[in-house]
Amino acid sequence: MFNYKNLLYIISLVVFFSCHGHHAINPKDPAEIIEKKEQLSLNKDYSTLGDLIYTIDFQVKTDNVNDYEDGFIPWIQLEKPDADMANLHNKDEIVLNNSSVEILIDYPLNKEYKFTITSEKGFTREQLLHAISKQYYMLYEEEENSATVKTVPLEKRTTMYNRNETDGKYGIWGHDIADLVLSSILVYRSNNGKTILALQIES
Repeated sequence: MFNYKNLLYIISLVVFFSCHGHHAINPKDPAEIIEKKEQLSLNKDYSTLGDLIYTIDFQVKTDNVNDYEDGFIPWIQLEKPDADMANLHNKDEIVLNNSSVEILIDYPLNKEYKFTITSEKGFTREQLLHAISKQYYMLYEEEENSATVKTVPLEKRTTMYNRNETDGKYGIWGHDIADLVLSSILVYRSNNGKTILALQIES
């Protein structure tokens, strides 16, 4: 004879252990995840892009010699680059003679993005900065439009100040545009002669 009590007992055990197992698995700490991603970004190897030719630095003149002894801030913001543009050191210097370059954006993105810019007369720091800032705004907008997990507004962030990770086209994590600054650009030449720029973005 089929024993319904035994069946109910077995079902109860299955439900109990399923629930117990579910609660035993704690979600990872978002701050811990961001820290690991930051470390991976710092240690990223760009040698697959080709040979490193040289580095383009971005320095902003400042009167704050207490924090910056040499009178230069070693980066420039991406959110509002024009705010610092007047003080950008050697902003009009032609730093790339190429008529076309490819730029790699991978921070803070889970899925890297490349785009190409062209100029018959080469590129200055100011031109590069404007192109990069504009592209970041586009990426963040595309991410928000394609994500199901939306960005938590700054004023509603209670447990963590950092931007939450979203699941859009690029998987942006950890930082708003306002957090990002450009310190330098690594200029690589690929095996086929293409010039590729890797951005040194900090936050």
